[in-house]
Order: sequence, then structure tokens, then C-alpha cells
Amino acid sequence: LVAGIAALWLEELACFRDNKPGAQWVNWVGEFSCGPNVTIVRPKTLIELQDTVGKHASVRAAATGHSFNPFACPDNLLGAVVDMRAFKKIEVTLGGNGSAQVKAESGITMGQLQNEILARGLTLRVPPGNSAYTVGGCIATGCHNLGQSHAQDLLAVTFVLHNGTVQEVKRGDLDFSAAAVSIGRLGIILSATLEVLPYRTLQWSTEQLPMPETPEVIKLLEQMTERQKSRESVGNKLVFYLATRVMMMEYWVPTGRAAKPEETNSGSPLGPYHNPQGFRLGQGRFSNILDRMRHIAFGLAPHWWLSLLQVPAEVGFRGLHASPLLSGVRQALGWQHSPEARGEASARPVGNRYTWAGWIDEVTNLIMGLRHVEVIFPLHPPQKAAKCLDAVFAHKHLAWWRLNVRTQKSESFLLSSTHSPAGSEPVTFLRVDFVAPGALLDMSSGEASLTAQLHSQCPGWRKHWGKGLFATSAEEQWGEPQVFLDTVGRWDPAGKFRSRASPSWLP
Repeated sequence: LVAGIAALWLEELACFRDNKPGAQWVNWVGEFSCGPNVTIVRPKTLIELQDTVGKHASVRAAATGHSFNPFACPDNLLGAVVDMRAFKKIEVTLGGNGSAQVKAESGITMGQLQNEILARGLTLRVPPGNSAYTVGGCIATGCHNLGQSHAQDLLAVTFVLHNGTVQEVKRGDLDFSAAAVSIGRLGIILSATLEVLPYRTLQWSTEQLPMPETPEVIKLLEQMTERQKSRESVGNKLVFYLATRVMMMEYWVPTGRAAKPEETNSGSPLGPYHNPQGFRLGQGRFSNILDRMRHIAFGLAPHWWLSLLQVPAEVGFRGLHASPLLSGVRQALGWQHSPEARGEASARPVGNRYTWAGWIDEVTNLIMGLRHVEVIFPLHPPQKAAKCLDAVFAHKHLAWWRLNVRTQKSESFLLSSTHSPAGSEPVTFLRVDFVAPGALLDMSSGEASLTAQLHSQCPGWRKHWGKGLFATSAEEQWGEPQVFLDTVGRWDPAGKFRSRASPSWLP
């Protein structure tokens, strides 16, 4: 039996990796597919990339597939997905007064980018929320961590346009606010230039408290955002374990920027971050059987039984993630959800690593069919924010393992999930995220119920472009879509880069 399962697994994996006839572009665990008729192209040079863009009428760029929706799929069912993973060079430029910038090609993972600049005594302003994201995917969707988006440190983006030409947009240019979070609509991101800073350690600690009532949670979040005085302040977060009614306050304390990049520029490189993506399946019988088994198991299991299972899942995760006694264990295991494993808590960084603990994490994601979702809404007025948060808490059966709440100031990029118009008063947003079994989300009590309650109690709520909830709520809009579409009309007049999943308000 084990040999048979392994054979089916390897057959699907080889189909995707080798681009065999009938191979389908899928996300990192093979759950979202672009279908058998979409061509997968893997260029290795700029000329090959330009030829690919010119050859196909409908094109989308993708890479490691760490998304939970079909935005990577071209609008035309006979279009092409361009795999950008071969584009992973970086170039660091040091300026005066300790300033520096890195120009990174879009296919490099955020973990490897961070490792390469850490070796030079530099760091991104906030560490990557997920080491396996690529630069292109991160910038296109507006990814974030610890209260800030990486787009806030973006200096320039270089695109391959619909006609194959290469164009760079710099901060301050007319179209930069569209390019900073472009969801791939202006062209294929070839590279991004980001401000980087001297390395600093992040000291991390937690405090465990009984879960308060929602109005008290909102007050705590207001206090958190008051302490975030500048971009150099790192945002703390609240972590909720809903089945066990526990709240953890996570404190991230930066120690100051003492590193001198000029002195460490020739230092020894850190080990590479390499995720082999051994679960990128979705090509045949194994994935079909596994998907049916998941839906049968979650469909037949009574609600009370699933609620009971959430308790040991939360207790185990909370202990491994937050217990001070297990700090050394987290570091030894390479527990990717902690700063010890990401090498940000020591005077000399050790960098991001893909370890066997990461492998086990991905096995769990595959078996349970987990999907990442994020609900975003303003912190003020607090009464409305409380209703929004209550709508999420009411679906605690979806939030396996934990639920995170972070605060983030608004930004003026046209399609940012925390958009507020340029020149207006800054708005503080709450970003509430969790992972849920896909089979539970597909039930009537899952995604459809959550989005309906949010639509009723939390009008104007938003989503993360790279995560879930678009199946039942694609028409919730935000930002400045018409200004963005006007820009798209100039950059891509024929709609070559339109996504199959584009909502009707972004045709």
C-alpha cells in the first residue's frame, strides 16, 4: 500500500516538475489548478521570457504557488502560465549614511533573498512572513508582516510588458501607486528594488492570558497601534486559540541597527533556503483520492468531534510555538513559525532554513487541505471593528491551530488591502488571518457563512490578494479600481495579463 501511494505521488510530482503532456499549473499543494489546456512555460533568460510573452495572447506569471486562489491562471483557458523561478539574481547597492538597496529578480524566494542580504549585514525592514514566497508574488499581492507591507520599502519595479519591452517604474513616478500592488495586471514582474537596512535582532517574547471579551480585545489593539510610532517600530500581535479560550500577546522588540554593511559585505554566505516543494501534486489519481477522502472525513465527522480535536491541536501548537522551555527545541527543529528558526534573534544571523519540521508542516497542510484566509477591516470606529471580529470569532470551528490579529497603517497604493487615499488621514487596519481545512470551508457553514456574516456585519471588509475567500465574496471591492484600470488600459490595452479570477470590478 505504501509503495503504491508513493508511486502515485511521485508520478504526479514528476508530471508537474517535468512539464509532461497534460501537466497542470497548480499551487504549492496542488489544490488550485489552471486546467489541462493552459501551457506551462519555464523561461531561463530574459529573451526567452520576452518570446513567451509575445507568443501567447493570455499570460500570467507565477512561481512557488503559495497562494490559495486561481489568480495565477490566465483569463484565456488556452493561455500560458510563466514559471519565473529561474529568475533569482540579486544586486546590492550601498549608499551613504548606511543606506542600501537590493534589486532582486522576481523568482527568488523571500527566504533566500533575506539570507543573501543578512550575509552582508543587511535585512529587510520586517522579516518575510513566509520564506517560500517569491519576490514577484509578494510584491504583486501586497504581502506583509509585523504591521508593515513590503511595498512600503519598494523603490522600483521592472516589468516585461505585453509587447515584450522592459520598463521600470520608480517611486514618485505617475504609475507607481498602481505598480506597487499590481496583482500582475501591468505586466510580468522581472525584478523589484527594495530599501534594505543594517541588521538588527528581534527579541521575541509572549504572554499568555485568558481570552477577554471582544470590546477588551479592541482596546488592546488600540494600545498596540499607539506604540507603533514609526516604520522602525515593529508591530506586535495577538494570537487567539479559540477552542481553548487562550490569548497570547506576542512582543517583538527591535534592538537597534548596529551592523555596518561595509564591514560585512564580504562575509561568509549563509546556507541557502531551498524548499524542494515535494507536495506540488494536483495532477491525477492520488490528489483526486486524497481530496475525496478529506471531504468525506470532514463531512461525516460530527461538529462536536471536530471541536474536540481542535483542543489538542491548539495545545500542541501553542506549546511548541510559545513555551520558553522549548526555545532550544524550536531552534534545533527549525520551527519556521518562530524567530529562533529564522535566525533573527541572535547577534549574528543564521538565516532562513527549510528543515524537516518545515516538511512535516507541509505534510499536515497536504493531508488536511489547509487554506490560508485573511479578513481585513479598519480598527475605527471600535464598535464596528468589534462586530467584524465577532463575525470571525463566530466561525471558530474553521480556525484550526490559531488565529492571528495584527495592526497595520494604511497606504495609498491603489489596490492595497489597506488602501486609504493619498493625502487623507492614516487609517489603522486589523489583519485577521488563520488556516482552515478546505473541506470545512467548502461546507455551507464555512466560507459562505463567514463571508455572508461579514457582508452583513462588516461592510467594506477586504481580503488578501494571495489568500482565500474569493470564491464567495469576489465582489467586495476596495481601493481606487477605476484609477487602476485606467493605468492598466495604457500598459496592457489588449488585456493580455488579465486573470481568470479577476472580480467584475476589475475587468
